[in-house]
This record gives sequence, C-alpha cells and structure tokens, in this order.
Amino acid sequence: MNENEEQLIPFLRNLANAIESKELQPKQLQTIGEFFMSYQFQEQAVRDLDESGIEHEPRFSQAELIKFLSMGWYIYQVLLNQETLPDNF
Repeated sequence: MNENEEQLIPFLRNLANAIESKELQPKQLQTIGEFFMSYQFQEQAVRDLDESGIEHEPRFSQAELIKFLSMGWYIYQVLLNQETLPDNF
C-alpha cells in the first residue's frame, strides 16, 4: 500500500461518517456530490470502452468534464428545489 492509499482510506471513512451524521455544510456536500458524479461518469466510460473493444481518444478534457458535471449538478439542484433559473441566465 502506498502513502496515498494510506491517507485515502481514513479520509473516505471519516467523510462517510460525516455524511451519515449530517456534519457537513451544504457546499461540502455539493462538492462531494460533484466528485461522486464525476467518478461514476468516468467508471461508466471505462465500462463502455471495455464493452465496445474500441479505443477512443478522450473527447473532453478533465476541466471540461468537471464544468459539465458541475453545471448539471446545479441545474439538478434547482429543479429539485422547484426554483427557476434567473432571467439573465
């Protein structure tokens, strides 16, 4: 086990505990949700690649992917709260 793994394991355990006990601020929970969505998206892309057997060059940079997922998360939150987007959006 390398040093990053040794630090990651307790971090993720503590994070899971903080989520369960509702100790996180909304912004922290949003950031975790964005990370989760990004991770799931990348895992699905790997599964799709494995199933197709065809190697593709990435279409989006990591920064573009994060922006796309963050925008989706924002819209998802607005829709969940049944709010409307600003007129100048």
